[in-house]
Amino acid sequence: MTASDQLLHTTILIKCVGQSGENSSGTGFMFSFFKQGDTTFPALITNRHVIEGAAKGILKFTLAKSDGTPDIGKSIEFTLDNFSALWIRHPNPLVDLAIFPLGDALTSLRTQGFNLYTVFTDQSFVPTDDVLKALTPLEDVLIVGYPDGVSDTVNNIPIFRRGITATPANIAFNGSREFLVDAAIFPGSSGSPTFIFNQGSYPTRDGGLQIGSRLILIGVVYAVASYTSNGDIVIVPAPTQAKAFSVTQIPINLGKCINAQRILDFEPLLVAQGFKPPTGYVMRVEQPQP
Repeated sequence: MTASDQLLHTTILIKCVGQSGENSSGTGFMFSFFKQGDTTFPALITNRHVIEGAAKGILKFTLAKSDGTPDIGKSIEFTLDNFSALWIRHPNPLVDLAIFPLGDALTSLRTQGFNLYTVFTDQSFVPTDDVLKALTPLEDVLIVGYPDGVSDTVNNIPIFRRGITATPANIAFNGSREFLVDAAIFPGSSGSPTFIFNQGSYPTRDGGLQIGSRLILIGVVYAVASYTSNGDIVIVPAPTQAKAFSVTQIPINLGKCINAQRILDFEPLLVAQGFKPPTGYVMRVEQPQP
């Protein structure tokens, strides 16, 4: 399978039901913490605001054929009660990220005879400081998710959206490890992974052209800029319901992303909670926490 084929299966539509029965949705993507050999801590990543207060959550997985390839058109929904309480929040309350440990859910489904097709990103996709420094201010980005809850529901396939970095991904936007993308961000895009995905060639900082392909997980969408009726431009958490935007707030195709390095902040937290990393695994901490 090509890289783009696999990117179709890195995300999951997260459907939430609130305490009063209200429905909302967001995007989650699969990530393997501590991946080394056969050892891993599989998790689902999204924004905290996607799952906050959710009484019930529904996750939809694509099934796999006997040869391990995706069985397009066949999927299963996994429903979880007390959904919000099952997530681990980022240790910094100002960072809008949360992870859901997937191990028990995947084991339960497989025990029931369901062979799942899952594609996980891991630490190797998260840029080091050196990789970030080598990026140009203007990079092509690919955002994978479920804008307005839209997807190919029959085949359980998300939506690809192309854009560019609107601010350099290697410069902390307004002092926070975040950056802006020029792309259409709508309700349901919350939690979408943002990749640099080049096929065949890509530009270098010295003005040259590097032959080859690259796939870098540079961020996670969490907020959207909008234009209000009084002429102000505000950046607010990307809503999880289409009705959350009133007619006086118009998206201006600017999304705010959390630097993907913040994902690795969960690893020391998981160790503190008792997970033992595999021998030889090196946790990365490139930057001081702002």
